[in-house]
Amino acid sequence: MAKKLDQIIVVDIESTCWEKKPPEGQESEIIEIGICPLDVPSGERLEKESILVKPERSQISEFCTNLTTLTQEQVNQGVPFAEACSILKKNT
Repeated sequence: MAKKLDQIIVVDIESTCWEKKPPEGQESEIIEIGICPLDVPSGERLEKESILVKPERSQISEFCTNLTTLTQEQVNQGVPFAEACSILKKNT
């Protein structure tokens, strides 16, 4: 029997970024995972959640803050990536 899928989960990822190449020793990595269930029939967004992820190999550039509004101080309060994945798995 086919399942009716009334909701989907939209996942939005933000990562460290630079206007040009990353500085030596830094690389792009996830700093935020946004989750938002969407009611398919109505197109209505339901409750949304954001998981901040503390980067391990890079710093937030001014360019990145201007683009995402996230600051180094904010992501420093985040969780390690593995923990963020666990939270995501529990919530979906």
